[in-house]
Amino acid sequence: MKFVGMLWLLCSTWSLAAEPVLTLVHSGQSKAWTLAQLKQQLAVQQVSLNDPSYNQPKSYRGFAFKQLLASAGFPELNGDDTLVLTASDGYAPTLSAQLLTKQQPMLVFAEADKPDFSFTPLQQGKGMLSPAPFYLVWPGAGKAGEQYAWPYQLVKIELIRFSDRYAQVIPPGTASAQVQQGFALFKQNCLKCHSINLQGGVLGPELNAPKNVTEYWQLHDLKAFIRNPESYRYQSKMPAFSHFSDADIDAVLAYLQQMKQQKLVR
Repeated sequence: MKFVGMLWLLCSTWSLAAEPVLTLVHSGQSKAWTLAQLKQQLAVQQVSLNDPSYNQPKSYRGFAFKQLLASAGFPELNGDDTLVLTASDGYAPTLSAQLLTKQQPMLVFAEADKPDFSFTPLQQGKGMLSPAPFYLVWPGAGKAGEQYAWPYQLVKIELIRFSDRYAQVIPPGTASAQVQQGFALFKQNCLKCHSINLQGGVLGPELNAPKNVTEYWQLHDLKAFIRNPESYRYQSKMPAFSHFSDADIDAVLAYLQQMKQQKLVR
């Protein structure tokens, strides 16, 4: 009987632990929300869009993102305020206050015709995965949608000030206009996967410490790799940045070369 009781307790614990939650962090406070709790606070909406992750039209059920933030008590975002959107695999794109004024994303939790947390598997690198539990999509972005972060497997949303959290990735104010442009592009497109001085995403490799990537990759190879990673590695997890101009890539590389002078020292 003791064994049966212990087994029931363990199974119950596993069941509770397996329930997906979304952790929301702001103003020094952190709270984990279940889908049931979110449904009590927010209206479930259906949205149809052209999804660049699937490269086809898709329909989802979810919540208006700004309403989610307001319901969770987030303050109005402005200035340097930044949201860090963390996925279960370490992918961590940032979302600026300015970007949220241009487009209104939705946080979805299932395809429209499927049960909660059910999505068609996506190809990522050499494997397949589900976007569950939560996936941020941009219904109004149109063809520009590929320029926005569409993070899936979301488990945490945290409000920070960018200059506080990512102080080690920021070039000096005296850096050239090209370096500043490269930093802006890196911040929007690369920091979600890569870190500089151990600040940033963990899905891709660290790019500055202890060695800067330009110290062991030839610049012509870096340019070609950024434009088309699969020309170097089949089924690369890194997306192709074919929409980057030559000037964009040169600016990113100028930023990386600048950061050689700002390495983290341990």
